Amino acid sequence: MTLTAVVLILMAVSVWYVPFRLKKLLELRRVWPWHVLSIGVVAGYILLIFKGIYTWDSLPAAVAYDTLGLLFVFLVYLFFFLIVTHPLTLLVKRIPGRPLGYGGIAVSASLVILGFSNAQTFVVTHDELPVKRLARPVRIVHVPDIHLGAQRGQSWLGKMLAAVDEQQADVVLYNGDLVDSNIALKPELFSLFKTVRAEQYFTTGNHEYYLDTDRALRLIGDAGIRILRSEMVETHGIQLIGMEYMNADRETWDAHAVNDLTLQEELPRIARDGEKPALLVHHSPVGMRYAAQGNIDVMLAGHTHGGQFFPGNVLVKYRFPMYGGRYKIGDMTLLVSRGAGTFGPWMRLGTRNEVQVIDLIPAATETQSSDPNVNVLPP
Repeated sequence: MTLTAVVLILMAVSVWYVPFRLKKLLELRRVWPWHVLSIGVVAGYILLIFKGIYTWDSLPAAVAYDTLGLLFVFLVYLFFFLIVTHPLTLLVKRIPGRPLGYGGIAVSASLVILGFSNAQTFVVTHDELPVKRLARPVRIVHVPDIHLGAQRGQSWLGKMLAAVDEQQADVVLYNGDLVDSNIALKPELFSLFKTVRAEQYFTTGNHEYYLDTDRALRLIGDAGIRILRSEMVETHGIQLIGMEYMNADRETWDAHAVNDLTLQEELPRIARDGEKPALLVHHSPVGMRYAAQGNIDVMLAGHTHGGQFFPGNVLVKYRFPMYGGRYKIGDMTLLVSRGAGTFGPWMRLGTRNEVQVIDLIPAATETQSSDPNVNVLPP
């Protein structure tokens, strides 16, 4: 809650500071139109997120949401540029104001344009995980956080599913936040999933609860994707456990809570064979220690987007210490995807949209990893 308060205070300061600072640097005659514009961007964007974009099936609303999101980040970048350079003009009187003001606008706009451009592409990453008691190799494609909705539609999904199908996977896992707006709930869009030649499974994320949940789940099921809601299935020699979105335990605060379930309580209720490998799929990486204590071999998660864009990709570690990449917790490996799509501002800066290809290979024993890219956490 403290972080939320800090963010709100910074936004309030920015809509006041940026127009006044630009007025001085650019020698503008009037400042109030810029105040109105700044307040409109911030207030309009927040209103769309909290009061409508999930439930509206409206193209104009989607365009407004995407446009205001980019303008919002532009304002944030400009605010920090002006704050950082402000002391220079106080110390060095000869620095001309106009170049500094226009320079801040150019730098901020360039970063937004670069971030928007990066958000239009994705990469395919590869991980190889040795797993005890696994009889033969299994290829999994992990695709959380596609976020079909105001930003992602038929074109994006078609390209992504083509890349997924090229991997010749045994199993494809859509690990939550597959859809985030009613505007995407169209049968013709979900019919694209039928082109994938592999077993397909889905677990819920928090965003599936912000819209018409029943309709979204019905379309996902009709597309040939099996929905796992805190249940286990055996496939390709592994016990695949798909958990509904939930918090780690009753003590941990969750900004995206959609129910009162916890991994601490729900995971032990799922019966499984201790002689077979177990793979846990949960949208969020929270609760990984309960998974490690529950004899899970591999846990797959998303949700964090790796922070998505600067400075989020730097700050995300303070909310999610395991925000992206590979982690070792006791005998369990946790793999956190940075997500296959975007939410909020349509940007990727410092991160990439990714499709994860995971090759599980048999291993008689699994030793503590010496790979410098693997983060070892205490059990």
